[in-house]
Amino acid sequence: MPNTGLTGKVVIVTGANHGIGAAIAIAFAQEGAHVLITYYRSAAEAYGDISEQEIAEATEPGRVLYCKMQTQTADHVVEAIEELGGSCIAIESDLADTANIPMLFNRAETQFGPVDILVNNAAYGKCDTFIPETELPEDPVFVDEFPIHTIALESHDAHFAVNSRAVSLMIAEYAKRYLSRKGITGRIINISTDGAYCHPSAVSYGASKLAMESFSRAAATELGPYGITVNVISPGAVQTGWIPSRIVEQIEQTYPLRRVGRPEDIANAVIFLASEQADWITSQVLHVGGGNRM
Repeated sequence: MPNTGLTGKVVIVTGANHGIGAAIAIAFAQEGAHVLITYYRSAAEAYGDISEQEIAEATEPGRVLYCKMQTQTADHVVEAIEELGGSCIAIESDLADTANIPMLFNRAETQFGPVDILVNNAAYGKCDTFIPETELPEDPVFVDEFPIHTIALESHDAHFAVNSRAVSLMIAEYAKRYLSRKGITGRIINISTDGAYCHPSAVSYGASKLAMESFSRAAATELGPYGITVNVISPGAVQTGWIPSRIVEQIEQTYPLRRVGRPEDIANAVIFLASEQADWITSQVLHVGGGNRM
């Protein structure tokens, strides 16, 4: 295996108490990096109609299991990394609160040293549409389980606060500290979605991710002269507990590689873009989705 050059690097991975973020954090630890992960247990409010007993007993992929995964702490991720001999700290932090952003960098610097790699993975995602409530079918759902509502101020702003604004401010904070210490090589990797260009039934989620991609291209252009690469990974459907099994079977028949993604598929791509092997790659959107988007 090639030497990725990640041993001893300090990494921040946002949204890492389950799924893609957890897989990314563990992958960095396997490469010898020191990792700070963030998470925010917001799903309890978003899925208030699901009982605590339903969440506790959930085992099958779908809305309830996804709520269970979103409402857990990141303790199990820290434990997994420590079992590998790695070092990791987890901080529960709402990235919609902009005051938390410098705090995360302060904690990483205090614990491990200056941040070398930033992975913006945290996301807010709820289904909304331009179709008026009066025209929607009774109890409309996405992939048979997730409620859909007409776009409103609250849904629009909640998505952009985390998926776009927080990412841009995390990048700005990283760049400020990198330049102040006269860094030589830096990496920023942002996680989008292959539905960013157009995402019916999740219009705010898709648009906020597309805005993040625009921020990423601008950051790559402006920060490139300082040795910082900025890239985006655009995943296809990844089974992080949210896709019901019957829907997985339908999706798989439409993907050239005939399977949905695993969190490790995205983590592998992140490690590559963070590695020395990707030293001359920047301002790219890498589609990691089994050929779903070309």
